Amino acid sequence: MSNASESVIPVEVARIALKKLSERGLPPTPENYTKFYNAIATIKSPNAKTSFETLQAWQLLYKVEDILGEMGDSAEQLLCTLAGGGEAMSASLGQLQDTRRAHLELGASTDDTHFKLESLLNSIINSTSELHSSVSASSVDLQSIRDSISNIEQDLAVNRQILEQDALTGAMNRQGFDNRLVREAKLAQRHNHQLSAALFDLDDFKLVNDRFGHGVGDNVLIHIAGLAKSVLRDTDILVRYGGEEFLILLVETDMNGARYVLERLQQMCRRNPFMYKQQRLEITFSTGIAALRSDENGRALVLRADEALYIAKRNGRGLIEMAE
Repeated sequence: MSNASESVIPVEVARIALKKLSERGLPPTPENYTKFYNAIATIKSPNAKTSFETLQAWQLLYKVEDILGEMGDSAEQLLCTLAGGGEAMSASLGQLQDTRRAHLELGASTDDTHFKLESLLNSIINSTSELHSSVSASSVDLQSIRDSISNIEQDLAVNRQILEQDALTGAMNRQGFDNRLVREAKLAQRHNHQLSAALFDLDDFKLVNDRFGHGVGDNVLIHIAGLAKSVLRDTDILVRYGGEEFLILLVETDMNGARYVLERLQQMCRRNPFMYKQQRLEITFSTGIAALRSDENGRALVLRADEALYIAKRNGRGLIEMAE
């Protein structure tokens, strides 16, 4: 494949940079724009795909997400507590004020007891008012903090999508999938749900590159990825697993359900062939399918799908092989 498949797309980076400037209310000056553009382009750099710095960025990203999630939960709980405390203080304040007024209405007397009681009530009312004001101010501050956390989480979601996305096809990349696979496998086993993986590889794809060029090959990959997305649910995950190799992770789906999805994709490819200069290019793919066992992790699931794919490739073109 050509380097185009892994290159940074300037228009996409520019769009994200301008969006970030707008979200922060910063003027789109050349200096501000350049800072954001360079930062985003660095994240999307093809060389960063396997670099130690990017691996550190991934680890930091997930740690920050976890911390923000905990901070958000804590802030939410504290806000609820303060709100409840504020309501209680307000109610107590009202009762004290009512009591004070009642004593004043009864207090034609200059009795020292009444005087002391009024002084005490005034002191309590003033203290409670100050405390109530402090609680109200704290609630506003915490609401501001929670809003800031929400904005940071949105920024992280955008950056995470950039890190996880294959620049050519828009599918999830291998690095993003490795992190997602661990979570999906644990969820499936925890809730006793089915989880299937279908690994498919375009047949004789090298011939397309050799005959028509790598640019056409890239467009074929984009075409296949688009067809795959059209047959998948929102909960399913399409991954560009290798050069011309894709993986589909199907949640709450057994092997028969996975086979049905891949057969639909085969039909879509036959009905919507890739056209090049009014020439119809027949694109087929071989597939290996496996379902998660109770005694294995996500990596073992993909390994068995890969073994089934090897058998399918060995036996011919356009075949679907089910793992044992």
